[in-house]
Amino acid sequence: MQSSQRLNWLRRILLVKVALCFLVWGLPALLAPPALLPLLGLSVPEDPLLLRSFGALVITMGVAYWYAYQDPVKNVAILKVGLVDNGLAALAVLLSAVTTGASSWFAWLSAGLTAFFFAALALLMPREHAA
Repeated sequence: MQSSQRLNWLRRILLVKVALCFLVWGLPALLAPPALLPLLGLSVPEDPLLLRSFGALVITMGVAYWYAYQDPVKNVAILKVGLVDNGLAALAVLLSAVTTGASSWFAWLSAGLTAFFFAALALLMPREHAA
């Protein structure tokens, strides 16, 4: 695949990632009432501080992905952070499933999506040019 095609696919994937960061993970975790979590198959934490902090972090990553979307080559460091972010998120859900038996459809969907984004970033990461 040519470099321009790779960048076009990367930008499309980043746009989807931005939308998911804001609409599916970030804003609901930051602002939604705790009663929403059982609808997603998730348990309601007694103290919502970690949930709200997670939402703020995901929105922050969504902003970073937006910058990467605008210029993936210039913002390759954001893509590298995203590689780690998505890899660790997918791994965390898998480890949780193995150790505690996580069974939430939303957690599994999120793990699948983050694994997809990890693979996409790994495959489509712009190659650094030698100076």
